[in-house]
Amino acid sequence: MFELFPDSVSLFADKLGTNYVPSDEEMAYLRDLLVGSSEQLAKIQAQIDEMEALISPMRHIPDDVLRAIFFACLPTAHNALIDIAEAPLLLGRICRRWRAVSYSTPMLWTSIHIPPSDPIGVLKPVVEQWLEHGALCPLTVSLVDFTLLGSDPELCAISLLRNVFHRLQHLSLFGDPRPLLPLLRLGPESLPMLKSIDIDNSINKRYPFGIEHPEALNLLKIPSLTGISLQVMADPVSLPLNWSQLTHLDLRCFPLSRDSGLDGAGALELLRRCPNLVRCRLGLYRDLHDASLASNTSLITLPHLHTLILIGAFHLPQWIPHLVVPRLRCLQIGNLKHEDLEWFGGSVLHCMTAAIDTTPFTESSLLDLLQAFPQISHLRLLPQRLHRAVLPNDALLLHLSSYDVCPSLTHLFIKTDCASLSDATALAFIRARMASPTPLQLFEAKVPRPMEIDVKAALEPFISAGLEVSFTYSPPLPSAQQHDKEWHFDARVGIDRFTA
Repeated sequence: MFELFPDSVSLFADKLGTNYVPSDEEMAYLRDLLVGSSEQLAKIQAQIDEMEALISPMRHIPDDVLRAIFFACLPTAHNALIDIAEAPLLLGRICRRWRAVSYSTPMLWTSIHIPPSDPIGVLKPVVEQWLEHGALCPLTVSLVDFTLLGSDPELCAISLLRNVFHRLQHLSLFGDPRPLLPLLRLGPESLPMLKSIDIDNSINKRYPFGIEHPEALNLLKIPSLTGISLQVMADPVSLPLNWSQLTHLDLRCFPLSRDSGLDGAGALELLRRCPNLVRCRLGLYRDLHDASLASNTSLITLPHLHTLILIGAFHLPQWIPHLVVPRLRCLQIGNLKHEDLEWFGGSVLHCMTAAIDTTPFTESSLLDLLQAFPQISHLRLLPQRLHRAVLPNDALLLHLSSYDVCPSLTHLFIKTDCASLSDATALAFIRARMASPTPLQLFEAKVPRPMEIDVKAALEPFISAGLEVSFTYSPPLPSAQQHDKEWHFDARVGIDRFTA
């Protein structure tokens, strides 16, 4: 067996395992001996580490398996970031082999998020090399703040993409659209792969998109487009889109004037034009009770529609007789906050979820809506202007106790500022629903008052059988504080546009 200091140990061999106390001279000698031996041990350990690295399983992974691991490292919630601490840039900083494999795998470089840069020339070599690694693969690009810096067109961020226009497949643009005119004027010859476009000019809601420069609408006419998302000042009904081939439509167009804007009739007209929609979000910024809706009895069949989101002001009940949506799985109505859109735990892939801002509804209009979608299983009732809300209340909950309303309901979340929603009514609702053919699985409520009845204790047999029940009680805010609650400063508002 190898020994670090065999001769020295033999001098003290008969002392080991005894109560012998070394002298000062012997202790000094042993300390010197240990210093040298520790250094030698460290060198041996370093050699062992090198040998273990040499036989590491990662060295023997085939390139195709390594590529699969690299793909799994890419972000899925947003485009890849220009960040050396994240894939794909990080992968090229580990070792020579990883760098060679990552740089020779074009599919790792097919998405990129280009953030603001001043000057934009700082990013130019990085972006050019990134796009070069992607070879001829289709590109997914998100670009933020593409303003001109000075008068040099080469300093426009959109110039970074000039050589890869023909590879663009999905393009998201956030900022002033005027510097984009060279791109927006292009046709299918220059953008043969383009499938979706997202233009967000919410930072400048007063710039009329396509009015001053009609040729800026050329991009929207490209035949290959199946996805459109626009947050610009425009009349959505008059946009020159190939409506019938769209599968994803998101139009939150700011009104051109006080008397304009998308209303219920206009939104229905858009849906008629788009029979192949899978996902649709519409901003209704004009609340008109259009008599033509009542007289027009033709149905709108959207056989593939999975998600329908309606935001802004609208008179929703007029929609109900006109929609046939057999595959609808997600319904969102109103100006809901991000945290209000998180669904219940578990898989809801084969269920229908609905989140509704109850503020503009009356009891009867909300019931009409719910009865129009009997497949709703996961329901969230969320008034956004709490101090003005009258729903949900006891009367609504009693209606929901009937199996005739939302017969598939298994999960219900209620947030209310209405003190008339009592614990007794909630208890009666849960008991009635537990006796229905489709028993309740979850009930959660947030109410602005103290506890009246210990609902959980009364429901213990159901809870023991698996029912989830949660009540959150809080005192109502004074009226002045309620008014203040409508708006507050948040330094993080909008930051997601720069990181996702």
